[in-house]
Amino acid sequence: MLLVGWFFLLLFSSNMAELTATYTTNGPVAQRIASSIPYFPFKGIDRFYDIGGMLAHPEIFQLAIDSYVDKYKDIDITSIAGFDARGFILGPPIALALKKPFIMLRKAGKMPNAITGSEYKKEYEGDNAAGGDTLGIQRGAVKPGDRVLLVDDLVATGGTLLAGIELVKQLGGSVVECACMVELQALGAANRIAEQHPEIAVWGLISEQILTRDGEAELQADAAAADTAAGQGEPTQEL
Repeated sequence: MLLVGWFFLLLFSSNMAELTATYTTNGPVAQRIASSIPYFPFKGIDRFYDIGGMLAHPEIFQLAIDSYVDKYKDIDITSIAGFDARGFILGPPIALALKKPFIMLRKAGKMPNAITGSEYKKEYEGDNAAGGDTLGIQRGAVKPGDRVLLVDDLVATGGTLLAGIELVKQLGGSVVECACMVELQALGAANRIAEQHPEIAVWGLISEQILTRDGEAELQADAAAADTAAGQGEPTQEL
């Protein structure tokens, strides 16, 4: 039985290696991950991609994490830093797999013993009150010479990423790359970051072109189907 278990473990590892070795942002692995991520209109964005759908499917969530890990496993990285809140979902499992420390990047006032950076513009309409936010990081989390991978789920305008980059640099570290699930390319985050920090790239796990699940339409279709089923189930009165 033990030998059988090892056989299937090796088979899975071999298949995973084959998949991730040829990973592309619109390839078969990306398409499988994309199938679990619907989009909705939210906070002024027509297509806000909801990773909650992926989290409901552990095997797909694992596939996404494995894909990140395979991309960064041979790169010199000191630590992984994730943005509150969804970067806290993606970052820790990547950090664990790579055996690197995880760093929390949060809005100022959310953590003790923290250093704050400069004010940055919010990513989405309706976030908190008018004005900007400041980003905080715990003292000692980044040291001079550290090489940090920034992680978030969705990159929109790039304001949050820029704040994270500047905070890491302020502490003497450098940013290896900005990794996300999806970059909303029409909003120009990658170009904005390249203008200010040309050595830093933004990499999205999934191309927008293959994210085709309209969550709002699915909800409406489900509601219509439920109404139809309820109507068919009503008893008819004899005349």
